[in-house]
Amino acid sequence: MKSIFKYIAFQFGKPTGCGGKISTFIMNCLNQKLYNAVAKNIDIQEDDTVLEIGFGNGYFIRRLSKKCPKMIYGIDISLDMLKIASQKNRKKIEHGKVRLERADVNDLPFVDASIDKVFTINTIYFWSDTNRGFGEVKRVLKSDGIFLNVIYLKEWLDKLPITKYGFAKFTTEQIEKTTSENGFEIERIIEIERGKSICVVAKNKKIEKKFAVLKKSIIFAP
Repeated sequence: MKSIFKYIAFQFGKPTGCGGKISTFIMNCLNQKLYNAVAKNIDIQEDDTVLEIGFGNGYFIRRLSKKCPKMIYGIDISLDMLKIASQKNRKKIEHGKVRLERADVNDLPFVDASIDKVFTINTIYFWSDTNRGFGEVKRVLKSDGIFLNVIYLKEWLDKLPITKYGFAKFTTEQIEKTTSENGFEIERIIEIERGKSICVVAKNKKIEKKFAVLKKSIIFAP
């Protein structure tokens, strides 16, 4: 059973092949309340550029593209998911409204301050470097840009045997602390299901540089 649990955990972190297709289909079914939380709180405007980190099979990008933002970007570490999601969103890609890439959250392929809103659903458990991932999100977000991070909580994940393998788990307090320490101002934490899942809505803090002005007194010798 241990090897089976490890395989399932791997597929949730990096869906690949037939197992990846099955796991992402299951996630689409299980995560409807999480998708709804993002759709309700992301407040997409027509001139917004939006980024999803970990798009899986592209199901939610296709749903969110109906809100008609300026552009939806997506990154995922799985080449198989890139192929599937690209096919699922083919028309929007052809019309220049969706762009999908294979990439890692630790090295986002976007210029600084170019994205209005970033969201991710159930991916932070698998980030190889949590702080670096947050740093990259902060880098690509515009000043006052919004980051929505949706997770299942540690107390619920601990009940699932597969989460013993490759999952970094967070309590509400831990994810709040991590978010704040990485330069985000938390606007609200939405409880999707009590004791099970939350959506953290945070704003990219402005960096204000304060320069001290040194006033020199000039004394003229008589």
